[in-house]
Amino acid sequence: MRGKKYWLMAGLMMGAVLTTPVWAQDEPIRGGTLMVGLADDPPELDPHLTSSNAARTVLHNIFATLVEIDEELQVVPGIAHSWDISEDGKSFTFYIREGVLFHDGTPLDAEAVKYNFERMTDREFGSARAGELAFVETVTVDDPLTVTVTLSQPYGGFLPALASWSGMMVSPTAAEEHGRNFSQVLVGAGPFKFVERIRDDRLVIERFDGYFKEGLPYLDRVVYRPFVDVDSRILNLESGAVHIINTVPGKAVKQFQESQDITLSSVGGLGFRGIWINTKSKDLGSPERRAAVSACIDRQVVVDAVFGDAAVPAIGPFSPATWVVDEEDEAPARDLDRARELLAKAGVPDGFSFQLLITPDEESIRVASIYAAMCREVGIEIDIQQGEFGSIISRMGEGNYTAAQIELSPRNDPDLSAYPWFHSQGGVNWSYYENEEMDDLLDRARASVDQEYRRELYRQALDIFNRDFPYIFTYHLQEMKAYRNNVKGYRHIPDSMMRFEDVWLAE
Repeated sequence: MRGKKYWLMAGLMMGAVLTTPVWAQDEPIRGGTLMVGLADDPPELDPHLTSSNAARTVLHNIFATLVEIDEELQVVPGIAHSWDISEDGKSFTFYIREGVLFHDGTPLDAEAVKYNFERMTDREFGSARAGELAFVETVTVDDPLTVTVTLSQPYGGFLPALASWSGMMVSPTAAEEHGRNFSQVLVGAGPFKFVERIRDDRLVIERFDGYFKEGLPYLDRVVYRPFVDVDSRILNLESGAVHIINTVPGKAVKQFQESQDITLSSVGGLGFRGIWINTKSKDLGSPERRAAVSACIDRQVVVDAVFGDAAVPAIGPFSPATWVVDEEDEAPARDLDRARELLAKAGVPDGFSFQLLITPDEESIRVASIYAAMCREVGIEIDIQQGEFGSIISRMGEGNYTAAQIELSPRNDPDLSAYPWFHSQGGVNWSYYENEEMDDLLDRARASVDQEYRRELYRQALDIFNRDFPYIFTYHLQEMKAYRNNVKGYRHIPDSMMRFEDVWLAE
């Protein structure tokens, strides 16, 4: 086990919890409404279309997945109680649990699974999952509860993908009836069913009594409320107006650690943060300009000033919690002389300006302001523009932006942290980045099940990331959740999601 991978696993095994009440001896209580504070209002909720972190944390409670992951990121049974993999690594045969139903009563059988794969791989539908499922060649119904997915080549990230968005099964009945408006009904087979969504106010789900895991869930309802303002999120948790928040602000870590009423749980995070760059844009189309921006940023200063122990500097899209990164790896250093050389090479020795889109929360503003101050020293001016999360995502999808700073959804395999975003054919390549060498490395890495071989390829990709800068990787957040002490049974899986099927509220 290498470097920081041990740190993650040790953290999980030892608890990695800053304040840890022991609830194991308590008897679960049924009923109650869990109030949840989100950092953003999800812009799109169809699991096969969205790429929003805020959306996925909601959708995991509405949509059951073909397989699941546990606290140690190991793939475990979900809708499929077991599976077989062919010797050549190309065919996966899934055995579906008997009697699983969607919220509308439609059976979740092999035909339903086949329908979902076809929906996600339909080019006309334009699913954001298409890149993850690019190797799917055929989906065959072997019998009512057995389905075989055959790939064109082995794919190391296939099962982890099916524990996330790509494994979320939608009701074929509801999807056919509502088409592009499916996000207004959200019929899945998860522990909770969709009730209503009022933009910028609340999203409500309630217990599905027909859930295939007997006796679950315990809660009657879950109500999600968006709190873009950091202070509002903190105050609502402290007051008890919400029970749990999905993103812990760096400035609140110490006060939550010292709180007698709040549990702060922390494990090594998987996601990356920094600056999205439109490599086709006028202002940042030059790799020298992008590299100059990166050379201006002192990643450790950003972490220390805004997050403290809640983050670590980034060297690329792969966090220290993965098997790609070694403990001794260092983030790119700040080098203003190098930045000036790059500006001269780009033909703009006196600097240039570009627009950076950010959400109007305190941390985003602070981080962007630090970037701006650092870059200004060599003549690079950053025009910071605040906007609503959904509108920024839309602009990025259209290519109508220069740079953006938004929260990304961490994934449970290195392929899922790189291929969709930075391969020329990736489903969410919002950098519009095209590099044949990078494509080749990511293609070969995802086509292998040999972890050491994949690691070697991803480390080669790191060199290209830190040469071309299709994204300026700045820091990795620790995966933290803060919740009231009467929230019991919460399992902290380090993919930033919140799963509530076995959560209950003490009186």
